[in-house]
Order: sequence, then structure tokens, then C-alpha cells
Amino acid sequence: MRIRNGSLTAVVVLLGGFLPAGLAQAHDIWMTPEAGPAGVQVVIHHGHPGDRKVPDPDKLIDLCVIGPDGQDRLPPGSLVPAMRDGNPVLLVPPLSTTASSGTWLFSARYDNGYWVKTPQGYRNTSKRQAPDAADSLYSMKYVKALVTAGPATPEAYRRVLGHRLELVPMDNPFAVPVGSKLRVLVLFEGKPLVGVGVEIGDGVTPRKEEDIPRYLTNGDGIAQVPITKAGLQVLVVDHTAASRHPDLVDKELMAATLSFVVQ
Repeated sequence: MRIRNGSLTAVVVLLGGFLPAGLAQAHDIWMTPEAGPAGVQVVIHHGHPGDRKVPDPDKLIDLCVIGPDGQDRLPPGSLVPAMRDGNPVLLVPPLSTTASSGTWLFSARYDNGYWVKTPQGYRNTSKRQAPDAADSLYSMKYVKALVTAGPATPEAYRRVLGHRLELVPMDNPFAVPVGSKLRVLVLFEGKPLVGVGVEIGDGVTPRKEEDIPRYLTNGDGIAQVPITKAGLQVLVVDHTAASRHPDLVDKELMAATLSFVVQ
């Protein structure tokens, strides 16, 4: 959702994921910045609409903040368990944005670990413990949140973090109008990813897999995603790659998501 506090506007960027049918449900991780009197507080969510889970702080790694000046800053404090709308979340304590005007970037990775398929279903381990597994995978999720105190700048919202899979808006996501298209670059290992589908939804309404629109990236790795209505826009990309450690798993599944609100 878009949050306003004077000149403060927040873009929500969340991390979704996909795991094979049969695996205990894959759950999304996303962050929503909330504006308050003490500054911006980032809320970390886990689950799906109607099926929320407690985020695991031990799986959340590389939580960081980049200021409008491009300098890294430590998160303002330890994660705090809390509730939002009756759902369990983790809070990053408030960060004041009054000292520097521009766009702030919060980011993290969520390591969902190794999974193997056994006769009893998927289990959270590697092939070393289940060498006869019918299927095996490693799951990693990526999450970002952009917060603008003052005018958004291209060098901020186009910043490439170097996540293995990453969505980067080429247009100002704070100002995209309804009825237009947002250009989004998909990067895999720092290079444009061609021919992958970028999904769009509202982050709230459950949808069947076959009903989710997908827009393919072109030869430059850019998808043009239509913004058809106001409100929260959730863009998701999934990618599967051969395992870099075949002794542990057969493949690696990654997900990156970019979300923002259009009014």
C-alpha cells in the first residue's frame, strides 16, 4: 500500500516464491514500509492471503538499508515480533528519514533452504541425507522496499543490488499512471534474463496459477507490465537454474518480487 507522511511515499517490494506441488506450501516473504512519527518502520510478512505464517528471523539474511546518498547503513535495531491485522509479522524498528531527502532502499534475502522429495513428502534437507530422493531443490527469495522522502530519483529506484535474481524498475514506480506500462528489468547473476514471464497481481487476492497474467522479457531483459487499476501492484518473477552444488540438490529455485502502489 502507499503510505504518505508529508512528502513521504513508500513503494512496497516483496519477495514471492514457487516450489513444486507436493512440497509443504511455499510462502511469500515481503516487506511493507510504514510511515509514523518516528520515521519509517519496515514490516516483514510471511505467507499467503488467508494463510499467514510467522516469519523465521533465522532465515532472513543480509537485511540492510541504503540511504539517498548511496551509503550503506545498519538496520536501526533488532527485529521485533508483532501483529498486523491479526497476522504475525516482524518489525524493523523505525528509521528517521528527515536527515536526508530522497529514496531509501531496504533489502534482504530469505534462505528457504534445501528440500528433497521422499515417499513421505518433501523434507527440509539435502541429497546427502536422502541420496535416493525423487526430486531435490534449493530455494532462495529476495526482498526489497523503496521509501522516498522527497522526490524519487532514478539512481535510487534503478539501483542494482546484485541479488542473484532481481527486478529493477526502469521507470519511476512512484509515478506510474493507471493505463500505462511499467518497464521492468529482470537480472539473473547480473545479466538480463530473456524470455521469462513477469507476473502481476494485487498481493491480496488469491488467484489460480493459470489465471495469473505473465509478460515476457524482451531481448534486453525488459518486460512491459500494464498497470490496469489503482492500488497495490505486485510483480513477481521466478527462475530455475541448474544446481551449483549437484551433490546437494538437482536444481535451484529463485524468486524476486517488486511491488508498488498506484493511486
